Amino acid sequence: MIKLKKLTSALVVCVALSVTATSVMAAVQPNMAKVEERKARKTQIVGERVGKTLVKAFDLYNEEKLDEALAVLLDAKSSNEFDTATLNRFLGNLYATKDEKQAIKYLTMAVKPDLLTFADQAASMKLLADMLLQDKQYQKAVKAYEDWIMFTGEQNSEVYMRIANAYYLMNQHDKVLAPADDAIRFATKQIEGPYQLKMAALYELKRYKDLIAVVETMVQLFPENKQFWVYLGNFYTLTEEYGKSLSTLQLAYSQGYLEKDSEVRMLAQMYANNSIPYKAATVMEKHMKSGLVKKDKNNLTFIASNYLAAREFLKAAEYYGEVAKMTNEADAYRRQGSAYLSIQRYNDAIVAFDKALSMNVDKQSGVYMNLVDAYFYQKKYKEAYAALMNAKKDPAMARQVRSWESYIKDKAKQKGVSL
Repeated sequence: MIKLKKLTSALVVCVALSVTATSVMAAVQPNMAKVEERKARKTQIVGERVGKTLVKAFDLYNEEKLDEALAVLLDAKSSNEFDTATLNRFLGNLYATKDEKQAIKYLTMAVKPDLLTFADQAASMKLLADMLLQDKQYQKAVKAYEDWIMFTGEQNSEVYMRIANAYYLMNQHDKVLAPADDAIRFATKQIEGPYQLKMAALYELKRYKDLIAVVETMVQLFPENKQFWVYLGNFYTLTEEYGKSLSTLQLAYSQGYLEKDSEVRMLAQMYANNSIPYKAATVMEKHMKSGLVKKDKNNLTFIASNYLAAREFLKAAEYYGEVAKMTNEADAYRRQGSAYLSIQRYNDAIVAFDKALSMNVDKQSGVYMNLVDAYFYQKKYKEAYAALMNAKKDPAMARQVRSWESYIKDKAKQKGVSL
């Protein structure tokens, strides 16, 4: 991890400076004078009868007799507004453990008159917001969390995080960003959650440049989170920045962060996209042999085609042969034959081409022309001429056939070979 930390440490400093250099207003601006007034107001206490009821209910709750505790509270009545609000608060707290909708009902009644002590009112408002979020009443939850901020004056990272999450769950992705930024701003330490929400929202909004900027920050702040490196490498492809994608994935790979089949295949594809076919093939080959990458037609063909592009013809022939054995497809034999032909392995090429022809490969005339090459350069003029006559059956090959026909006849005559 030393190399990775050195690489990102300077960037982290830059990010920290950029965050503190500008002063941005929070999404919710409480009136702090009113907050102080609320904190200073006279504390009320419940009446004796209600107090005894609360003690009894609390004792039952501690004995894990929740239903009995609720029954005691539901049976209690008071004409005093503060007492009633307090009873409703206790009912809301207890229902929160078993029935969200009932909890919402009683907590709403508890906070509405704004008569509870500052601490109790704040706690009840927060719990109400949590219950609304849990009950998937997302818009109401947002309002409840904002009311809590206005009431307490507290700029709380976790609350902004929940507001951002509620907007995301409502698919209001454009509204996720401001509270997510506030969650980052007011956090006591750097946390991943708000950045992940911003990432998800920007992806849905197709704001790919902004998305990449956020994920670049994420890998700088949380370099040991393996998944963030994979995300960044993948997201660079959305803006066709394949060089950056490859660099990012290479760094992740060097740190041992690419642990899944899909991640290794992504790296290999980036090598291919950046015209580094040899690395594309060898990375896939290595992890196929280890068992991480599945040995299937697509992956074998990928290795073969990239070895071919890297002019590693023998390796390409080997892997096209693997594809052929697995799939019994004529085209795989044709490709294997072409690879052998490129390195003058003529007999191996002939075997592969003959196999392709026996399976009715597409564009047979082209395969016959390849056989012409393979036989001719072994001075097998009779076989080369026979292959040429088969190619001649395709009118599209007329020009090539004419140029070869006289040449083969001349060579055969010189060598005394009867065609």
